Amino acid sequence: MMKSNTSMAHGLRLASAAGMTVVLALSSASIAFAHANYASSTPVLNATVSAMPATLAVTFSEELSSIQINVTGPHGSEVTTGKAIIDLAHRTNASVSLTDDGPGVYTAIWHNVSSDDGDPNDGSFVFTVAGTAPAAVAPAAQPAPAAAAPSAPVLVACIENGQVTPGMSDVRVNTYCKRQAIRDKYKGQIDENTFNFELSEGVGLETALAKAMEALKGH
Repeated sequence: MMKSNTSMAHGLRLASAAGMTVVLALSSASIAFAHANYASSTPVLNATVSAMPATLAVTFSEELSSIQINVTGPHGSEVTTGKAIIDLAHRTNASVSLTDDGPGVYTAIWHNVSSDDGDPNDGSFVFTVAGTAPAAVAPAAQPAPAAAAPSAPVLVACIENGQVTPGMSDVRVNTYCKRQAIRDKYKGQIDENTFNFELSEGVGLETALAKAMEALKGH
């Protein structure tokens, strides 16, 4: 009976030791395969932003001993303007300055080394810059129409016998000239008040002239 108990105790000790070995092995494996993985970023992966940021910031799951970040723009050109840097106050954070390559998809490729165990790690993600809509162009102001020049005074040029100066085609001028020519020609032979009155009533020149002559004789 004592032998049996001794054997059982020995077996438990062996099992316990084996279990500890497995736990240590798993723990070691976990530490050995730990990496500084992508945790978050600004801009966030797969996000669409309205304008190109001046800086890309990335946060990792472990503290870093080194970091490299390269970003290519929608036209395939490198848009990083310097080396990526680690935030020494928060060593899980890194950032890199960017330049604008226009609207489109930007691809960030990173490579780091964890300061916890010295393991390297690589990864990538994308974000999109939508770009801002071009400002509406206001239509060019149309020049105000030039103000019409004031009409020049009508030059009435009459000669004897009711003839109008050559080039005077205005009917009103022509009529005035004829009336004035009659007044001048028959001055002293007609009553001009009667002549003017008859013309104002729409009477023709010959009729107005005849009535003006009669009116003068009646005086």
